[in-house]
Amino acid sequence: MDSDSDGVGDLVGITSRLEHFNDIGVGTVWLNPVYKSPMADFGYDVADFKDIDPIFGTMADFDELITKAHRLGLKVMVDFIPNHSSDQHPWFVESRKNKYESNPYKDYYVWVNPRQNCSDPPEQCIPNNWVGLLGGTVWEWVPERQQFYLHQFLTSQPDLNYRNPAVHLEIIDVLRFWLKKGVDGFRVDAIRHIYESQDLEDEPVNPDYTPVPGERPQYHSLIHNKTADLPRVHDLLYVWRSVLDEYSVEPNYRFMVTETYDTHKALLPYYGTLDRPEADFPFNYVLTKLKKENLSGTKIHELVNDWMKDLPPNKWPNWLIGNHDNFRIPDRIGVKYARSLNVLNLLLPGTPKIYYGEEIAMGDVWVSYDESRDPFARNNPNHWKEYTRDPERSPMQWDRTSHAGFSTTIGKTWLPVNQNYLKGVNVADQRVDNTSVLALFKKMAALRKDEPAFQTNHLKYVIVTETIFSFLRMPDTLGFDSFLVIINAGTSDSTDDYSAALMEGHQLKIESNTGIIAVSSNMDRDGESQDMSKVFVVIGEALVIKLSISF
Repeated sequence: MDSDSDGVGDLVGITSRLEHFNDIGVGTVWLNPVYKSPMADFGYDVADFKDIDPIFGTMADFDELITKAHRLGLKVMVDFIPNHSSDQHPWFVESRKNKYESNPYKDYYVWVNPRQNCSDPPEQCIPNNWVGLLGGTVWEWVPERQQFYLHQFLTSQPDLNYRNPAVHLEIIDVLRFWLKKGVDGFRVDAIRHIYESQDLEDEPVNPDYTPVPGERPQYHSLIHNKTADLPRVHDLLYVWRSVLDEYSVEPNYRFMVTETYDTHKALLPYYGTLDRPEADFPFNYVLTKLKKENLSGTKIHELVNDWMKDLPPNKWPNWLIGNHDNFRIPDRIGVKYARSLNVLNLLLPGTPKIYYGEEIAMGDVWVSYDESRDPFARNNPNHWKEYTRDPERSPMQWDRTSHAGFSTTIGKTWLPVNQNYLKGVNVADQRVDNTSVLALFKKMAALRKDEPAFQTNHLKYVIVTETIFSFLRMPDTLGFDSFLVIINAGTSDSTDDYSAALMEGHQLKIESNTGIIAVSSNMDRDGESQDMSKVFVVIGEALVIKLSISF
């Protein structure tokens, strides 16, 4: 929400909308970076880790957001960007000046000499073949030092050097600063890239990668065994967890989640162990792999089961179906599946994360190359459509007023608003429609809060086919209801016998062979009695059926 009519959302705007999260049953709000920044990468290039960028407001605005959120019973989590800073950060400004011992910042970043035995001019003697996340070499030459610095993201985002103890202390000081401000937790950005191998050897070529003609080297062209997931990352997280624990006096527990894109087996170690706890959980992106081409009941089962079967003991899962790096569900998969995938996300065991606008089924917006904001797109002009992340980042759609109620600017908003806000894809219209996507979302959130079956880690798969993914949620204590969740992710309607499936697969019997439809994703069958031997589910529909189960 933009409070000052400059076309960009801000802290006062968010504060003015906090009641929305109470209304829809959300418990925690996570903010993307609001730190002082030149905004080369939407604030992920931090120029001051302890200040608010004027485009978002002031520190007083941030304090008021925290105060009001806590008054409303909401938690606030902020992005924490430890891997790199902006090249305009005072640390880097000083570091790049020289490499003299008298310079206290000389080793705050990763500096490397030109490659040895290279006969070219030193600025052309790139140390190795390492490629950055946004494509191209990770090395940038600085004449003042006659050295290269490492940047795994934009050139203007130099990587901090965590082999320097002074950097450790600086970053811990940043954590303490925000914890004292009352922040409830951190989403730790790009954690797997914190450390790099000191031997500077080339990384292996990825044999499964097909180069794109005319494109500069891309990240996935290499196997990153020198620049990602080095074991020391886990030692660092353990230290940070200890810092958060110092401030975790109940009920004010301080929360930490980690962000990195990787296989589930590479992510699970970020939970840490009983003796050395790390993140409360690593963000689980497996469901973002769902697309039009692969959506099916068996694919959903594969992705869910991969995480659940390998989940460490006594750890809590988490899910998301979209975020700021992936196209939105109506465009990535299809609008008819938006409701049922919200049901899936909210009713699997664990913590669901909701990207703003998913509660009203917002879609992507068209952004031309000339209007592109995403540096990933800008850096790859020949194939920008494949790389752009702007379409899913359009302004939140609140109502039918100008710019969907996001801004009162007479100019343009920072990205275009999707015009479907005039056709009911907005909060105000859906709030008064008891069959809307928002109404469904609120009902799911209430189920999660009120029903003991959804407060456990239990998950039993029932019928899984190309068309259907279904699972049973059961309470820890006898006497409470169980719930069968059925998702039709196929291309045809389906009728199945769930009584037989529960008996054959789990030796569970449904009392009277009947359930009650607690929620139907189309909001048209709620409260109906359902014969469990013949359950009909249409394409894209989800059913949540309340059952009394006996063993």
